Amino acid sequence: PTFLDLPHDHYFTDSEYSYYAVSKDSTDMCTVRPSRHWCLLAKIVAEQSWPLRPMYLVKDTTGQTFLAAFHYNDRTLFSEVWKKGLVGSTICVMYANFHQFVDGQVGVRLEEPESVKILPFGLEELITASELFQAPCSSPVTCALCGGGASKRCSRCSTVFYCSQICQARDWKAKHKNECTVIQQMKKWSEFNWDQYDAYRGFTGNAINLQATSFMLIQYSFQTSAQITRALLHQQVFPFHFLQRTSGSHSRTYS
Repeated sequence: PTFLDLPHDHYFTDSEYSYYAVSKDSTDMCTVRPSRHWCLLAKIVAEQSWPLRPMYLVKDTTGQTFLAAFHYNDRTLFSEVWKKGLVGSTICVMYANFHQFVDGQVGVRLEEPESVKILPFGLEELITASELFQAPCSSPVTCALCGGGASKRCSRCSTVFYCSQICQARDWKAKHKNECTVIQQMKKWSEFNWDQYDAYRGFTGNAINLQATSFMLIQYSFQTSAQITRALLHQQVFPFHFLQRTSGSHSRTYS
């Protein structure tokens, strides 16, 4: 989704029902979990000067600019973020939420390292790599560098072919080193159904199966959608009293 289409992390409106499923049983226990998978893609356009944590001005596929602020509990991870967070790179955020900061700025507050990955490509290059991954293999197969007949393929992504190790080494330095990372991520994203939530799928490897876990909320005004995402990851459970849904001037209480 685009940034403006993300679920909000401080209130629950009709739009949040596009991302989360809410159900209640006969004992008034309420279960809240994602109904689908989603990932925000945003290109880094500038680094914001802030000494305590990485902060970037980013833009999504529509050109909408907003703030991406890293709030990891483990601050030792910030050095890797600063290393990879170069202007022109793309930030990928699984289960991202729209956030309004205390100074009035809007953006995404990134708290879970498992949900964030920085790719060494801009959005335009990411789309190109996606098309390369999805394109059917030509017959006969040709070398990605020289265009000649090819019999070897990249062992990492298994998508790009070469005629020799010389061409492969040259293309690796020229562009495929970054391109390969993106294609591998595309392959992982193609392995599951985005329209049906089955497990928490971050960037740390195996999916975390939390489908059977129930989450009970004290007050939804405090247990936000971002906190639901963290609860799904860490299997936290809260006592349930009521879930308040706000939609324009209408307010409904589930008890």
